[in-house]
Amino acid sequence: MTLLLPQIVSAQSVEAKVKKIREQYNYAQEIAKWKNTDEWMEHGCHTLEFKSRANYAGGGVVLTNTEVFLDISDDYERADFNTARPLLTRETSERSSKVYREMLFDPDTGALLFCYQRGLDTDGNTIEWRFYYDNGKLIKSVPARTGESMYMSSAEYILGAAEAMKLIILNFNSIY
Repeated sequence: MTLLLPQIVSAQSVEAKVKKIREQYNYAQEIAKWKNTDEWMEHGCHTLEFKSRANYAGGGVVLTNTEVFLDISDDYERADFNTARPLLTRETSERSSKVYREMLFDPDTGALLFCYQRGLDTDGNTIEWRFYYDNGKLIKSVPARTGESMYMSSAEYILGAAEAMKLIILNFNSIY
């Protein structure tokens, strides 16, 4: 029984973190609904949109549309006052099939909290994956499988994509 107790406590801790991440995700989705409304402008919300078209040898043309919902601190007391940070990204990539991905970032630390992906698995079936992170480490994956599939990214790849997005926003801040 003493061997199971740490596992039970850890599982409860993970579920509590996942619950908090879900609450933050729902909040970010509510903010995203305001896009292009008076409330959006009134609350100082910002969005960056990127569109790309790449022609990969062997892979063909890939069209990618990315929306980045930014959180900008308006607290004069914070060192990062008036600095943009990614809050939520929405991305659609189209090639022979379509992949949709959202990434949720912690508005205070900028760390990746959550990623949702929808696309095809290696058998050509539509699959949805949810990855939950804590301090840069995967704490839960639904379904539990975390490897690459035909068009879906692994949990580790997503961490790299999140870091790349943070660098884009950092550079945006330097010209903003």
